[in-house]
Amino acid sequence: MKDERKGTAAEILRAARQLFYEKGYEAASTREISARVGISKAALYHHFKNKEEILFRICVEAADELVDNMRRAIARNVESGKPLKEQLTDILIEYLRTYLKNENFNKILFHDMEYLPEDKKRVILDKEKENVHQLRAFLVSLMDQGVIRRVNPTVMTFSLISSLHWLYFWFKPQGALSLEEVAQEIADLFLYGMFKA
Repeated sequence: MKDERKGTAAEILRAARQLFYEKGYEAASTREISARVGISKAALYHHFKNKEEILFRICVEAADELVDNMRRAIARNVESGKPLKEQLTDILIEYLRTYLKNENFNKILFHDMEYLPEDKKRVILDKEKENVHQLRAFLVSLMDQGVIRRVNPTVMTFSLISSLHWLYFWFKPQGALSLEEVAQEIADLFLYGMFKA
């Protein structure tokens, strides 16, 4: 019974994610969400008390996945002994795969998170901050080891994160570049700059 309830909650979140993507959070209704899942509104409210809670859960789950996957990618590269470019590329690819796999979530995050009250918005922003901090710690450790030159780590971290986030606006999976190639190019630019060797 518990597994069945968990499955229904996941279906509600999937349907809501798609509906929020198509119509926007404000225009979407719980009636439409429940209709897509094939349950009554009363059954939907058995899992979530309102539409705001659904939006919050969507944002929390996606943010947690980003944090967890970044943590795993950094951990497997720190002691790998691989060349630095391979390490950084692997971390970037992991982040980008997670970030870009749910196109609808990215739109929700950019546009609909504003509908959450400040306390819930803060939870999501804190998770984003955690992600930034773990990447920053990885870059600082490279500076401390003398592997990369010492620059302002906050500027470096946010520049790198920003370059990844902008892919949402221009990267096309069926385009000329694969995600792996884009990650390699970004890693190369950050490690070696634009000057000819």
